[in-house]
Amino acid sequence: MKNKFLSLKSRLLSSSPAAFLKNKDGIAAIEFAFIAPVMLFMYFGMAEVATAISVDRQVSHSANVAGDLTTQSETVSADEMTEIMTATMLVMGIPKSAYPRVKVEISSYARDSNDDIVEKGRATLNGDFPTTFNASSLDTRILSSTSGIVVARVLYDYEPLKLRYMPTNFDLQETFMLKPRKSANVDIEDANGGTPSNKYKCDFISGKPSCSTNGTVS
Repeated sequence: MKNKFLSLKSRLLSSSPAAFLKNKDGIAAIEFAFIAPVMLFMYFGMAEVATAISVDRQVSHSANVAGDLTTQSETVSADEMTEIMTATMLVMGIPKSAYPRVKVEISSYARDSNDDIVEKGRATLNGDFPTTFNASSLDTRILSSTSGIVVARVLYDYEPLKLRYMPTNFDLQETFMLKPRKSANVDIEDANGGTPSNKYKCDFISGKPSCSTNGTVS
């Protein structure tokens, strides 16, 4: 009888408010419930930022490739420019559905004996760039009368994951300036093989860039 009384008493004491407050069963689950939302918030935010940084590097690399391939020739034909634009898009590695949101511009500049800047040709993909490159700001140590320069610009209207920090699209843009490798200047050929500062217009046809003559640069 005494043992039964002690057992009943211990059960009553264990169910008291004081014992309830001292009970630590399930504390880990409660802590996780508080921490989990913060962890998920940080995870999605980091994924969003990391993806944007990765795409920005791809844009930078594609601009470098566009300029590098152009500087490897003394003259560039429409077919060669088509190949350069194709390589630029492949390096960027974005889905084809995003191609309409990309603009590429490749320009060649020289400086004549009068110290005037002459544009030796230009190619644009998906229309003209929203801003004009100011070649007059280039120092003579970069653009001289004996050595021209190729300027490659890429603009991508990037659509982020829109998980938290980046709710809207924004532009990723890169500009690379490179010196010609095989000649003093790189000339953009016209349809007949001449080089009167030609202008190429490049568009996507069947998901691939295609360039054609579109007059001369001013």
